[in-house]
Amino acid sequence: MLTLTLMNHTFHVPCAEEDKARLIEAATLLEDKLDQVENLKGESKVLMVALNLCYDYLSLKDDATQYCLQLDSQVEDILNQVTDQSAK
Repeated sequence: MLTLTLMNHTFHVPCAEEDKARLIEAATLLEDKLDQVENLKGESKVLMVALNLCYDYLSLKDDATQYCLQLDSQVEDILNQVTDQSAK
């Protein structure tokens, strides 16, 4: 069990021991993002931060997908070169 405090609210998060460090890191990131939004309060602030984090997540997901596609293409090109050279 991990106890976290965010925006004056205490949360008891059931988690495995190996997940605690990542959850603390996530909570720290969330606190930092909340602190950056000074012009909003309460629910509006939380929703704006959630929207920004989701946007960042989707951007990173797209970047990772594009990177994997590029790697797949490069591996396929190399395999084709090896196959062509071994056929000679």
